[in-house]
Amino acid sequence: MEVKFCRDCRHSMPEPDSAWLLCCTHPEVNKRDSWALSGATYFICMRARDERGKKWFAPCGMKGKLWEPKPTEDGTL
Repeated sequence: MEVKFCRDCRHSMPEPDSAWLLCCTHPEVNKRDSWALSGATYFICMRARDERGKKWFAPCGMKGKLWEPKPTEDGTL
């Protein structure tokens, strides 16, 4: 099984106040988070660590079910 790191997912970005905490912006992950839905900024979102720590019935979870590769600089995947 290939390990899918959040840092390599297109829906992941560093939090504004921390270079080592990642933020997951995937709509499926954030659709039940009231802070993400009502936030005035794009950076209010689920921490990737919290989502990936979930084992059962999570949208992405430990297996990275919603993981998508980040596009490279030339636009390819």
